[in-house]
Amino acid sequence: MKFIDEKGRFFGKINIFDLMVVILLVALIGGVGYKYFILGNKVMVNESDIDVTLWVEDVRQITVDVINVGDVIREYDSNQLFGEIIEKQVTQHYEPVETADGRIVNAAVEGKYDVYIKLKCKGIVTDNAISIGSKEVRMGGTIITKHQLYSVSTKVVEIDLKK
Repeated sequence: MKFIDEKGRFFGKINIFDLMVVILLVALIGGVGYKYFILGNKVMVNESDIDVTLWVEDVRQITVDVINVGDVIREYDSNQLFGEIIEKQVTQHYEPVETADGRIVNAAVEGKYDVYIKLKCKGIVTDNAISIGSKEVRMGGTIITKHQLYSVSTKVVEIDLKK
């Protein structure tokens, strides 16, 4: 008995083309199974508790009044959960102004305030970055956040990693 007969069948029973299709399907099913059942189990991400203090600069009293402790904050672009406000501190907003004698002094701006909000967040801490939601959080970085009633541009001024 020949390995491949004159009609191109393997052992006289299976067409070579059909055999190649069956082998390809078995390989695809095996590859997908390997990816999801073997490799998929190795990916483990541990979320850490992180306190982040954000600085909301130069806002009016109406914005100060609407930001409250307990508000759940989301990222503006992705709408992913960013954190919950656990502390709020309001200070007068100051800007540099030149005096009549040429000196530069910080003067209070009437009706403008700076708000420092401390958030309790869940994030991923790696050697290269701290990620909360879809954003990498770094000191001095700008993050636009939103709530049902407001949206503000903030700067990160403190990051406290909880152990």
